[in-house]
Amino acid sequence: MKHKILILLLLVAASAMGANPKREFRGAWIQAVNGQFQNLGRDRMQAMLTRQLNDLQLDGINAIFFQVRVEGDALYPSQIEPWSRYLTGQQGLPPDPYWDPLQWMIEQCHARGMELHAWINPYRAKTKGTTELAVTHEYFRHSDRFFEYDSLILFDPGRPENRDHICRVACDIVSRYDVDGIHVDDYFYPYPVAGTLIPDDITYIMYGNNMNRADWRRQNVNLFMQQMSKQIRQVKPWVKFGVAPFGIYRNRGTDPRGSDTNGTQNYDDLYADVL
Repeated sequence: MKHKILILLLLVAASAMGANPKREFRGAWIQAVNGQFQNLGRDRMQAMLTRQLNDLQLDGINAIFFQVRVEGDALYPSQIEPWSRYLTGQQGLPPDPYWDPLQWMIEQCHARGMELHAWINPYRAKTKGTTELAVTHEYFRHSDRFFEYDSLILFDPGRPENRDHICRVACDIVSRYDVDGIHVDDYFYPYPVAGTLIPDDITYIMYGNNMNRADWRRQNVNLFMQQMSKQIRQVKPWVKFGVAPFGIYRNRGTDPRGSDTNGTQNYDDLYADVL
């Protein structure tokens, strides 16, 4: 009898394994910062996205990273940040006819058996091509919390208030939308420009606590990652949190654990301690 029970349990286990094969995660990014949606309007943008999603579905993609925050803005209705110029051509201007690209994308992806991850750029507040920010942009509320670098305006990663704001944006998305994940890229300090120093002296004096400045910057990034991961899961524990680091942790010439490369380093140049 014992042998029969054991055989039955093995057959049930084998059947369950056969019915639930390991699911690969095959994702694709759909970006807004390249300007592909700007001034298209609802119908043309939906037609473009429909073509893209159909092609990606045929290719076996099962997760879409859809960019909804490019520069402290939103490709969805938000009470926190203004509508994106990458949608309507003018920051703060709502789409006409009015629609919600994020909600539409969630519905379209789920109908195709795809996950939808809302992709946000956390620190960038103004791209190089933007000439005007909406009066409702966070920069005009607290300009002291930002710095300029290489023609960009960035949320200063050393300011706890900025971490709070960005996490509030992410949690607002998670609480109001049926997203499967929140995804961030460029979650570190800006890519270095020769001869240009990051202007965070005041912030370092305020919050540095006599730490080595490079270690302090890495700590700021770590604190942000920890806070966002924790707060997202407090809202919805099942929502995934994705992070896209730069491709090189460290070069092997700097660290034996590094890669056989000779380029910009996450740890030393971007102040992101990936490991």
